[in-house]
Amino acid sequence: MHSSQPVTPDPSSSDPLTAMRDGDEHIEATPLHSEVILKGRTSVTIDHEGTRYTLRTTRAGKLILTK
Repeated sequence: MHSSQPVTPDPSSSDPLTAMRDGDEHIEATPLHSEVILKGRTSVTIDHEGTRYTLRTTRAGKLILTK
């Protein structure tokens, strides 16, 4: 059973998303801090199954995901 605490990257790992993995399975239901993905940027491009999406943060602190 997984904790409901947000996932943060393993500081000893060169890949900040390594903390999201549990063996060979991705952790689906565990919250992830947005700064792990954004890394101080206001937007990132995500490629999901061949489609590009943009995740961006607004001045009000909201997240918007668009195609």
